[in-house]
Amino acid sequence: MTFLNDWAHWLPSLLQGLGTSLLLTLCVAAIGFPLGLALALLSIAPVRIVRILSIAFIELFRGIPLLVVIFFAYFGFPDIGIVISAFATIVVAHSLNLGAYSSEVFRAGILHVGAGQREAATSLGLTQWHAFSRVVLPQALRAVPGPLMSFLIMVFQSTSLAFAIGVGEMTSKSFSIGSTTFDYLSVLVLAGIIYAVICIASARVVARAEAKMRT
Repeated sequence: MTFLNDWAHWLPSLLQGLGTSLLLTLCVAAIGFPLGLALALLSIAPVRIVRILSIAFIELFRGIPLLVVIFFAYFGFPDIGIVISAFATIVVAHSLNLGAYSSEVFRAGILHVGAGQREAATSLGLTQWHAFSRVVLPQALRAVPGPLMSFLIMVFQSTSLAFAIGVGEMTSKSFSIGSTTFDYLSVLVLAGIIYAVICIASARVVARAEAKMRT
């Protein structure tokens, strides 16, 4: 089969692009999840203006399409004297998007912990901060890994948008091969299979981890 020979020839280049996709995903997770937790905490802060500003930030970046954020950062920032690399642009744009979406997961996890546990902790002499950091937050964080991992899978998939500004991830490598061989169908099918294998396997791992946590 000719296409199998082609796939074997193209695979090293796609795997190189896959490495970039995975690196992007890790960088986005390292920034986006802490940002999401911070936004969740700010959205339930006792100060009203802080809550309003954090919720406005969340809604803004949940409402703007990710590709628009990428283009805004990459093509718009230079107009005001801010120039960042294409790789950094993808990390920043994805992190803002992930932070906005994951904040709702963190907030739900925090609110899921009953007020009675906070009151019990304070009655034992803990300050409100110690009650939150030692009682509420650990329980909240145990409830959110599954949804966060699902977001991480979607981040991996959406790194393909980096193709739009020339980052050499897997979709970009696929189009580079297609532009020289004019066999776009075969190379995109191969890239799609790689994406599917990683995402399906990751989803199975997440599902099993959630099942173990429930039991």
